[in-house]
Amino acid sequence: MNHVFSFGKQDEWLGPAKGGSFAFSNNAQNFYAFQINRIEPLYVPGLSRIIGPVRYDFLIGALRGHTLVPNPAYTGDPATEPNVIAPGDPWVHVEKISFRPTNNLEFGFERTALFGGEGHEPVNLHSFLRSFFSVSAAGGAKKNGRTDPGARFGAFDFSYRLPFVRNWLTFYGDGEVHDDVSPIDAPRRAAWRPGLFLSHVPGLPQLSLRTEAAFTDLSVSSSSGGRFLYWEYIEKQGYTNQGQIFGDWIGREDKGGQAWATWHLSGNEWIQADWRHQKAAKDFIPGGTTLNDVNFQVVKRIGRDFAIDGSFKYETWKAPIYSPGQQDVTATTIRLLWYPQRKVSF
Repeated sequence: MNHVFSFGKQDEWLGPAKGGSFAFSNNAQNFYAFQINRIEPLYVPGLSRIIGPVRYDFLIGALRGHTLVPNPAYTGDPATEPNVIAPGDPWVHVEKISFRPTNNLEFGFERTALFGGEGHEPVNLHSFLRSFFSVSAAGGAKKNGRTDPGARFGAFDFSYRLPFVRNWLTFYGDGEVHDDVSPIDAPRRAAWRPGLFLSHVPGLPQLSLRTEAAFTDLSVSSSSGGRFLYWEYIEKQGYTNQGQIFGDWIGREDKGGQAWATWHLSGNEWIQADWRHQKAAKDFIPGGTTLNDVNFQVVKRIGRDFAIDGSFKYETWKAPIYSPGQQDVTATTIRLLWYPQRKVSF
């Protein structure tokens, strides 16, 4: 059938970047979900000559750990009519469709919708279809009522092998918007994670380099106080599961970047050094925050069935609202991996 139907907790990663994915990543604890995944490309007669093969993915499940629910007296002013505390876990459904018109270009569109929860219409076919097909923004009493279509987010990603260096360099990007159709039609209101991947350095074929930037601190006037991307007036904890954002770790109103240098000892052995930086805006978190860390990793096979994976991380962070001055953290991890060989008897 070329499809996989599954139910349970499993990792998802709906973007081309290595460091994060705005739509869906493994940054948060997995939740129970039903999923339909097209694992083999679909060729549409005639149309695929233009858009190439197609893949799609769909999942739906219930989030956990949501405690802020709508105030029954809410009329549209979150400053004077804050949410109240009560159990009110919403549900979420995610759809993504990807196209590959050429061997060098792939792009995809994604949509996330949160619906239901305390104070809204119960999760049923009616509320699901409303969140799926509604194309207009809701506000005021409708946003707080049973006809609220939910919080909708749209993402777009692409991966392009650059001309003249097709076998060397790939440019890719991932973007997300809230209450807009797609980052393509509202680029100024979108968060972006662009990246470059050099698969092998000229003269040093064992060395690969990758770098990515990420920002959700947008220049639009409404992006302040952390109340824009990954945030919503009614469902303030919307894009989280058990308190963690299930999208990109960069979070709300932040900017930063990552870089990796990897020396490939073989196809399944490597030495890697990576660096990460994150900075939160002062109007979001008083005094702002700054995070820098450096990580070193070595993966080495021991014989046929075993491998050792060791890493060392050094991290510095500043968060005046939490602790004065710079804080330093180190961590060392060693894992022994076993890859049992399947034995077949005839």
